Amino acid sequence: MKIGMISQWYEPETGSAAHPTAIAEALAARGHEVRVLTGFPSYPQGRVHSGYSMRPRQVEERDGVLLCRVPDVPSHDDNAIRRALSLTSFAASATTQVSWLRHVDASLVYLTPATVGAAAMTLRRLAGVPYVLYVQDLWPETVTASGFIGNAKATRMVESGLNRYLRRLYRGASGVAAISPTMAATLADRGPRSVPVAVPNWIDEGVFAPAPAPVEPALPPGRTWIMYAGGIGEVQALQHAVRALALLPEGSDVGLALVGDGTARLGLRRLAEELQVTDRFFEAGPQPMERMPALMAEAAAQLISLRDLPLFRGTIPSKVQASMACAAPVICAVAGDAAELVERTESGLVVPPEDPVALAKAFHTMATMDPGQRRALGERGRRAYVSELGATAGATRLEELLSAAVAGASR
Repeated sequence: MKIGMISQWYEPETGSAAHPTAIAEALAARGHEVRVLTGFPSYPQGRVHSGYSMRPRQVEERDGVLLCRVPDVPSHDDNAIRRALSLTSFAASATTQVSWLRHVDASLVYLTPATVGAAAMTLRRLAGVPYVLYVQDLWPETVTASGFIGNAKATRMVESGLNRYLRRLYRGASGVAAISPTMAATLADRGPRSVPVAVPNWIDEGVFAPAPAPVEPALPPGRTWIMYAGGIGEVQALQHAVRALALLPEGSDVGLALVGDGTARLGLRRLAEELQVTDRFFEAGPQPMERMPALMAEAAAQLISLRDLPLFRGTIPSKVQASMACAAPVICAVAGDAAELVERTESGLVVPPEDPVALAKAFHTMATMDPGQRRALGERGRRAYVSELGATAGATRLEELLSAAVAGASR
């Protein structure tokens, strides 16, 4: 099968770009010809990576996958206008150049942001190519909950416009996958032609696997570190983790290590200074993905954190899968499907989101736990990842949706 994939993000971008890359490579490994329409790499710095320069089109091959990069306005900060320009500019570029995918059998749309779907609708209309949506977050809730727009009247107008667009996008899809059961159930009420199915994200299994801690540690010695690795924005609600440091019992050696970058990083540093916990607060900055398993092995547990918002209850952040794949215990401060997964697989501790008191208790419990017990948590998580969440299971489900789309189009 010839598969066209549309994703604004792709390697060498890190973080959220790892998943669309893993999907494309997994489908290619199953014998499919995969083409990806994507942007020029700019995450997380908000500027084009070294070695690339913005141009009308750049075609390249990467690990057996053919890529066509089209221009957008790079932005990953908290300015609403620049972010909107980034999302809409890629949608416009991808739509005008979507004919690059006109000979594929079906397209798979990595739907975050939702604006990416415009290119797939155009390809279906012009060349009859059916599309399958792989929904990563709920829109318009993602936009309205972020508070980027600010003005209530403008927010309502944007929400109304997005809802009209999304109804057309869902109705035109030959298949819909979502990253969690709750999200799939929510999407079922939004007008798709077929019943949405849950296909949890997986990660690059060539990178994320159990690894020993490095001989020369990257984290400062003398502390038991709880690590947060990923985007550091407002929605991650990491201020509660910093506040938890100040609530730990006297004499506790627990520290919080942040790996990554984002708009909230400076504010977290200031908060640590204000609470006088800078000796327990360490910023490792962005790290190459290849280093992450060994870096994660230095920590007692991986923190998963999101704001307490209804849309996040149907979200399983990819950090959960990355941690489980690396056999790392987790502390999950996310309500809903993510918490259910961690509890059911007994792979870590679950606390309510945005609760520094509960986080402090979880930090202390994990840090004082017998190392053998922590290893057991990680091993259970690893087994669950392989059997339920890995590339083989996920790629099989997506392949079935794409095959059904092709069969439906031929009928």
